[in-house]
Amino acid sequence: MVVGAGLAGLCTAFELRRRGFDVAVVEQRFPAFGASGRNPGCLWVQTRRSGVELAIARAAKEKYAEYAEELGDVFEYRKLGGLFFFETEEQGRILEDYVRDRRAGGIEIEMVSASHAAKYAPMLPATAIGAVHCAEDAQIDTQQFIGALSAAVVRSGVRLYENTAVLSVIRQGNHVDGVRTVRGDIRASGVVWATGAWTLNLTAEGIMLPVTTARMGQVVTQPADQRPSAILHGPRGVVHCGALTDLPLYDPSVFAHPHARSSQGADRLDYDDCLAQNRSGALVIGAGIDAYGSLNPHISVASTEAMISTTLERYPTHAHLGVTGLWAGLMSDTPDHLPIVDRVDAAHVNAGHSWGVASAPVSGQVLAELIAGEQSEFAAALKADRPSLEALR
Repeated sequence: MVVGAGLAGLCTAFELRRRGFDVAVVEQRFPAFGASGRNPGCLWVQTRRSGVELAIARAAKEKYAEYAEELGDVFEYRKLGGLFFFETEEQGRILEDYVRDRRAGGIEIEMVSASHAAKYAPMLPATAIGAVHCAEDAQIDTQQFIGALSAAVVRSGVRLYENTAVLSVIRQGNHVDGVRTVRGDIRASGVVWATGAWTLNLTAEGIMLPVTTARMGQVVTQPADQRPSAILHGPRGVVHCGALTDLPLYDPSVFAHPHARSSQGADRLDYDDCLAQNRSGALVIGAGIDAYGSLNPHISVASTEAMISTTLERYPTHAHLGVTGLWAGLMSDTPDHLPIVDRVDAAHVNAGHSWGVASAPVSGQVLAELIAGEQSEFAAALKADRPSLEALR
């Protein structure tokens, strides 16, 4: 039994079914209802920390290639690279150090001029004075991927129950025998929690995990320039760029968003400066990050204003474009920014995906390997009691 039909849950179900397990998936709403369906699908490699993060991101690219071969080219897997652009000379100097560090980690990366960067990304804003180009970055359409994967798991024999909220697990002593849902009890030999931000609800089951939540929002516009473009990361907010923020020369004030608020309470507003474009040409702009510790899925006025003001400053000629979507997805994270994929209290957990587009396909495979008793490359690094989590609790 897999609880949750987002990226992590469906990838887990697919990998378990491949290994011959009889699998059912229960989802409180519908596949990709949460953060899995409300993101630009950026598969960043260059921003991942050297070590396990980087290895998982690269392994994810291989997994998406496998999925594209098995499911068909139905989720717009685009390997056009990524650009981390800068708007001041000071940002550029720090990014030069970033490039040296990335090259030392074996990443194919280079500094390029703004005119050169524009050849990779026609949507590069005029405010950019240069950029870092990485050929390894990629992009998918996550909604299309979830749609294709959920159809594939059903064809393979997995039962998918939508609009079926889980109320509790069913226990027999120290063993979990299934789940109690709003539609009745479902018995199973094992349970996987792949519930994203709703992992917080496991505290009612006595499962305490170091997982925090936040809301991430994006603005989606009508189609603009439809030429193929690399994905973009700008300098006005780099909260998910661990490879940069870990550098000794990194200065947060140099990469601060003018509308971000650094308070630790309810008014805290962060920004992760990403821009992407889907195949139709629509711009996906973000991301405002707020509502820490909350399960409120509605995008805030403050977050929306931060994204709109940035867009108008960078793309004044696009002010006429209609806004077709204000996405808000609930994300989860752990203190060391790696997911938790392990057996915890008689059940299995696949949670804490702050960069889930890259981590979810690999974590689904890891959990299936654990359940099947196979050797797993990343299992030790993703355990719930790993030293990097224990030290930060």
